[in-house]
Amino acid sequence: MPTLINQQVTLSFGRLEIACRSGTPLTLEDAPEIFPATAASFEHVPDPIQMAHEICDTLREGCGLQGSHEHLFLLLYFNLVIEGLKSGAPLHSALLPLPKTRFTMTSQHKSITVDFGFWTGQRFIAVFIHESSIDQHRRAEEALLKVWGFDVFCLKADEFETRGLMGETGMKILEAVHLH
Repeated sequence: MPTLINQQVTLSFGRLEIACRSGTPLTLEDAPEIFPATAASFEHVPDPIQMAHEICDTLREGCGLQGSHEHLFLLLYFNLVIEGLKSGAPLHSALLPLPKTRFTMTSQHKSITVDFGFWTGQRFIAVFIHESSIDQHRRAEEALLKVWGFDVFCLKADEFETRGLMGETGMKILEAVHLH
């Protein structure tokens, strides 16, 4: 597990606890390992573009997404990933987005759930989608994640609906996950 600010961080996704190794990003190529129940369906997909579609569908259908903005985020993210795959990029070049990722700092026993989490191999990226501008509880969690050393991004629903990932925050997220 990575050490951030001399602390251990645990990443939980659904019922799985995922060990993130320093220097090893969590990419689309890791999906069969992360989703063992659907790994068999991934094995029969030799085409990386079709594999990306399968991974997107698995995330959208099996991760308990609560709102249309979460579905939209995955669709827009995977559209960009697929464009890269069409240009010859390999599956391991795109980070795997994990919806409803829960991060726990072991020394504080504090758990924070984000809308989407990514592991770059060096740092965690947390994405929040704000439905309302007055959500103070989530703002406190965002600040705590920043103290823990995370890159934290907050998409505002109204901007996200009109600009997708091409708005200011969306472009920063794409840059952080190397999809700009």
